[in-house]
Amino acid sequence: MKITLSRLTEIVRGIVKEAAKQGKVQKVYKKSYNKMIAKASTGGNKNTPPFTKKAAKAGKSGLGPF
Repeated sequence: MKITLSRLTEIVRGIVKEAAKQGKVQKVYKKSYNKMIAKASTGGNKNTPPFTKKAAKAGKSGLGPF
């Protein structure tokens, strides 16, 4: 099967756009996860102990199967 240059360009652009969308979503998830950890580590919430060690935050490879 031959593929033309214009079709290949279209495919690559579609993949790049999809990856960019996933990156934006992962950024939102990472921020939410970090806020959750920060809130739990304060210890002022009911049923949560005050943590003495600093809680880990989400890293670059920490969230999502993407």
